[in-house]
Amino acid sequence: MSSDSTVRFVIQLHVHDVPGFKTAVGRCVRISRDEPGTLIYDWYLNEETGEARLYEAYDSLDALDDHVHGPVFGDVGPDLIKTCEFRHVDAFGDFGDMVDQPTLWPTTYWGRPFDAI
Repeated sequence: MSSDSTVRFVIQLHVHDVPGFKTAVGRCVRISRDEPGTLIYDWYLNEETGEARLYEAYDSLDALDDHVHGPVFGDVGPDLIKTCEFRHVDAFGDFGDMVDQPTLWPTTYWGRPFDAI
Protein backbone atom coordinates (compact mmCIF):
# COMPACT_ATOMS: atom_id res chain seq x y z
CA MET A 1 0.00 0.00 0.00
CA SER A 2 1.32 3.41 -0.92
CA SER A 3 0.53 6.38 1.29
CA ASP A 4 -0.17 8.24 -1.97
CA SER A 5 -3.24 6.06 -2.58
CA THR A 6 -4.69 6.27 0.94
CA VAL A 7 -7.70 8.55 1.41
CA ARG A 8 -8.98 9.76 4.77
CA PHE A 9 -11.95 11.71 6.05
CA VAL A 10 -13.03 13.56 9.16
CA ILE A 11 -16.79 14.08 8.98
CA GLN A 12 -18.59 16.45 11.34
CA LEU A 13 -22.17 15.64 12.29
CA HIS A 14 -24.83 16.89 14.66
CA VAL A 15 -26.97 14.17 16.24
CA HIS A 16 -30.60 14.77 17.25
CA ASP A 17 -31.53 11.11 17.99
CA VAL A 18 -28.72 9.56 20.04
CA PRO A 19 -30.26 6.06 20.47
CA GLY A 20 -31.15 5.80 16.77
CA PHE A 21 -27.74 7.16 15.80
CA LYS A 22 -25.92 4.58 17.91
CA THR A 23 -28.00 1.77 16.41
CA ALA A 24 -27.35 2.91 12.84
CA VAL A 25 -23.64 3.45 13.51
CA GLY A 26 -23.38 -0.05 14.97
CA ARG A 27 -24.79 -1.45 11.75
CA CYS A 28 -22.34 0.65 9.68
CA VAL A 29 -19.40 -0.60 11.74
CA ARG A 30 -20.42 -4.25 11.44
CA ILE A 31 -20.58 -3.91 7.66
CA SER A 32 -17.42 -1.82 7.28
CA ARG A 33 -15.37 -4.16 9.46
CA ASP A 34 -15.43 -6.71 6.61
CA GLU A 35 -14.96 -4.35 3.66
CA PRO A 36 -11.62 -4.89 1.91
CA GLY A 37 -9.53 -1.73 1.96
CA THR A 38 -11.20 -0.13 4.98
CA LEU A 39 -8.33 0.88 7.25
CA ILE A 40 -10.06 3.04 9.88
CA TYR A 41 -13.73 3.52 10.64
CA ASP A 42 -13.98 5.23 14.05
CA TRP A 43 -17.02 7.08 15.36
CA TYR A 44 -16.96 9.65 18.18
CA LEU A 45 -19.95 11.20 19.98
CA ASN A 46 -20.42 13.86 22.63
CA GLU A 47 -23.89 12.95 23.87
CA GLU A 48 -24.27 16.21 25.82
CA THR A 49 -23.80 18.45 22.78
CA GLY A 50 -24.89 16.04 20.05
CA GLU A 51 -21.64 16.67 18.18
CA ALA A 52 -20.17 13.63 16.46
CA ARG A 53 -17.22 12.81 14.23
CA LEU A 54 -16.44 9.96 11.90
CA TYR A 55 -12.78 9.33 11.14
CA GLU A 56 -12.36 6.89 8.26
CA ALA A 57 -9.57 5.83 5.94
CA TYR A 58 -9.34 3.60 2.88
CA ASP A 59 -6.32 2.15 1.16
CA SER A 60 -7.45 3.39 -2.28
CA LEU A 61 -10.16 5.20 -4.20
CA ASP A 62 -11.40 1.78 -5.34
CA ALA A 63 -11.96 0.76 -1.70
CA LEU A 64 -13.78 4.05 -1.09
CA ASP A 65 -15.93 3.46 -4.17
CA ASP A 66 -16.84 -0.03 -2.91
CA HIS A 67 -17.83 1.47 0.46
CA VAL A 68 -19.92 4.24 -1.11
CA HIS A 69 -21.74 1.81 -3.41
CA GLY A 70 -22.17 -0.88 -0.76
CA PRO A 71 -24.68 -1.59 2.01
CA VAL A 72 -23.50 1.15 4.40
CA PHE A 73 -24.84 3.80 2.05
CA GLY A 74 -27.60 1.76 0.41
CA ASP A 75 -29.07 -0.11 3.37
CA VAL A 76 -28.09 1.81 6.53
CA GLY A 77 -27.62 5.32 5.14
CA PRO A 78 -31.33 6.24 5.04
CA ASP A 79 -31.73 5.27 8.73
CA LEU A 80 -28.57 7.15 9.72
CA ILE A 81 -29.66 10.32 7.93
CA LYS A 82 -32.86 10.36 10.03
CA THR A 83 -30.80 10.64 13.24
CA CYS A 84 -28.28 13.35 12.41
CA GLU A 85 -27.20 16.18 10.17
CA PHE A 86 -23.95 15.99 8.21
CA ARG A 87 -22.26 19.37 8.58
CA HIS A 88 -18.81 19.22 6.98
CA VAL A 89 -16.34 16.80 5.43
CA ASP A 90 -12.56 17.20 5.49
CA ALA A 91 -11.07 14.92 2.84
CA PHE A 92 -7.35 14.04 2.77
CA GLY A 93 -5.51 12.39 -0.11
CA ASP A 94 -5.48 12.43 -3.89
CA PHE A 95 -9.08 12.39 -5.09
CA GLY A 96 -8.29 13.21 -8.70
CA ASP A 97 -11.30 14.46 -10.64
CA MET A 98 -13.62 13.87 -7.67
CA VAL A 99 -12.72 17.32 -6.32
CA ASP A 100 -14.57 18.88 -9.23
CA GLN A 101 -17.77 16.90 -8.69
CA PRO A 102 -20.72 18.13 -6.62
CA THR A 103 -20.88 16.88 -3.02
CA LEU A 104 -23.80 16.24 -0.70
CA TRP A 105 -22.21 18.25 2.12
CA PRO A 106 -19.68 21.07 2.31
CA THR A 107 -16.31 19.42 1.66
CA THR A 108 -12.75 20.67 1.96
CA TYR A 109 -10.18 18.69 -0.04
CA TRP A 110 -6.74 18.95 1.54
CA GLY A 111 -4.85 16.88 -1.03
CA ARG A 112 -1.86 14.72 -0.21
CA PRO A 113 0.28 15.48 2.84
CA PHE A 114 3.18 17.76 2.07
CA ASP A 115 5.24 15.86 4.68
CA ALA A 116 4.58 12.67 6.65
CA ILE A 117 6.15 9.59 8.23
